[in-house]
Amino acid sequence: MDQKGYVISGLSFLLIIPAIYMIAVFADMVHTGSQPQALMVQSDVVFSTSRDIERNLPILAKNTFQKTAWNVIRTGNPLQDSRMTVKDSLQRKIDDLTKKYHKEGINVTCKILSVDSGRDPFKVQVNSTISIVKGNVIHRENLSHDISIIDPNYPVPDPIPFIKCKNFGGITITGNRIIYGSSLVNFLKSRNVTNAEVYLNATSPLIIRECPYDPYETHGRSHILTNLKNCIDNGYFHESSDGACFLCRLEGRAECRHLGIEAFIIPALSTNDTLDYAPCSIDHVIFYDGYRGFGLIYSSNSTGLYKLYLDNGHRTKYGLPVV
Repeated sequence: MDQKGYVISGLSFLLIIPAIYMIAVFADMVHTGSQPQALMVQSDVVFSTSRDIERNLPILAKNTFQKTAWNVIRTGNPLQDSRMTVKDSLQRKIDDLTKKYHKEGINVTCKILSVDSGRDPFKVQVNSTISIVKGNVIHRENLSHDISIIDPNYPVPDPIPFIKCKNFGGITITGNRIIYGSSLVNFLKSRNVTNAEVYLNATSPLIIRECPYDPYETHGRSHILTNLKNCIDNGYFHESSDGACFLCRLEGRAECRHLGIEAFIIPALSTNDTLDYAPCSIDHVIFYDGYRGFGLIYSSNSTGLYKLYLDNGHRTKYGLPVV
C-alpha cells in the first residue's frame, strides 16, 4: 500500500473515534437517566402504600372495637386488660393487611404502639408506627389516630350491663334496647338498695351513640320535656366525668379515672305516682354507687307514667328542676 492509502485509513479511524465517544456518552445518559425514574416510581409506590395503611387503620380499629364488645356481651366476662386485648387484636388485623404488600415486593411493617382512652370519651386513641421499604426508598412515620366508637357503619354496643347482670338472671336484646327483666332488681337487692323493684323490666340503650342535645341543659328546657323524652327514646349517651370510658366498660368498670360516658336506665311504665325516690336512673350510679334519686315524670299516656329518678347533681346537668 502506498503512503496515500495509509493517510486515508488514518483519517477514517479519526472520524470513527467521535462516533464511538458519542455512543458511549448516550449510553451513559440512558443509564443515569433511568435511576431517577426508578426512584420516582419507588417513591410513588411507598407513598400510596403509606396512605393506604393510614386510611385502613381506623376502619380495622372500629371493627375491632365492635367485635371485642360483642365478644364480652356473649360471654358476660369482663376483659382483664382491654387496652392490651384491643391492641393485640388490631395488630393481627394490620399484619394481615401488610402481607399483601410483601407479595408485591414491598417491605411493610406497621406496629401498634398503644391503645388508650382519648380526650373525647367517644373516641379511642391508637398510636402506631409505619416502616416501608421499596428498593432504595425508605419511609418511616409515627401515626396517632383518635378513632370514633360511634360510626354507624361499625355500631359499638355497651358491654357493661351484660357483665353486671350476668349472675342475676341475665338480660335480653330487643332491637337497639337492652331489656333487664328481673336481673337489675336482683342485682340491686343483692346490694341492699331500697326500692329496687322500680327497675323490674327496665331498659337502656344498646348501641353507644352521642346525644345531639348540647349543651345538656337543653334536655330540660323544652316544652313538656320533649328533648329529654327524645333523648331517652333514641337511646343516647352523654359525656360524664364519673361514668366509665368505653375501654374500662369492657373491663366491667362502672366508673374510672378517664373522661367517660353515661346513659339513662329507664324504669318500665308505672301507675305509681307517689313513689318519691329510688336508685338514681344513671347507669354508672346503678352499677357502682346505687344512691337515690328523686322521681321525675317526663311523659305519660292513658295507661301510666314514664319516670326517671335523678339526684340534684344530674338534674342540674340536664337542666331539670331540682328538689
